[in-house]
Amino acid sequence: MLVPIDKTLGDSEFKRVSLILCYPHPTESETFSRIEELRTLGVEALIFRGRTNIFGVPVLGKGHVGVVVAALCRDRELALKIRRVDADRENMRREVEMLRKANGVSVGPKILSYADNFLLMELVEGKNLREWLREANEAERVRRVLWELMGQCRRLDEEGIDHGELSRAHRHVVVTPSEQVRIIDFETASTSRRASNMTSIAHYLFFNKENSEVIQRILGEIDTEELQSKLGRYKRNPTEENFKEILRHTRLET
Repeated sequence: MLVPIDKTLGDSEFKRVSLILCYPHPTESETFSRIEELRTLGVEALIFRGRTNIFGVPVLGKGHVGVVVAALCRDRELALKIRRVDADRENMRREVEMLRKANGVSVGPKILSYADNFLLMELVEGKNLREWLREANEAERVRRVLWELMGQCRRLDEEGIDHGELSRAHRHVVVTPSEQVRIIDFETASTSRRASNMTSIAHYLFFNKENSEVIQRILGEIDTEELQSKLGRYKRNPTEENFKEILRHTRLET
């Protein structure tokens, strides 16, 4: 459902927009204020679709800080993250800073614009990592996607950005239809704690029983005790050689 915001909204449209723009406590004044903020970003319409449902309105996602919807901007469909009115932060600037740093090492959806209450970025759609793994049965496909994912986590480590949520990667990693990997949702990312993205994703992939069984069925058996030792070595000394040792051990690099 596409709802333009460049005209006077009808009562039902306004209510629907208000529920999403000011979730979870909508008010008329804040809705009008946020609509004006959207106009300054060039957003022409909101597109209500997705797996998550808020008060009967479908959206792309919902977290502790924001709600994500599709939006039309200059005839291009983008992702719009909307700061919740009860969020634990006054604006989106910290997340913008983290995502901009991640973009600098070719990680995350590309940031396009932002305001206090909004973050406008590349729309990333596809299967979450767990879904994709369950359907991918070809070793070369799995090897290529996981190699790229591990590499992105390594680049975040080198940049000193800790994503903070990769132990639940099925909620934060998307594999697109062309099998591009995108790490999303940097709302809890930080540069003030030790970056542990690569070890977090390795534990998610190879020590989670369900994930590990799928991967080892496709790629072959992996000695997890030895992998744990190699991960400890990388954590103590995160060199390129120690990283490559992990890739070789997990059959992602020969």
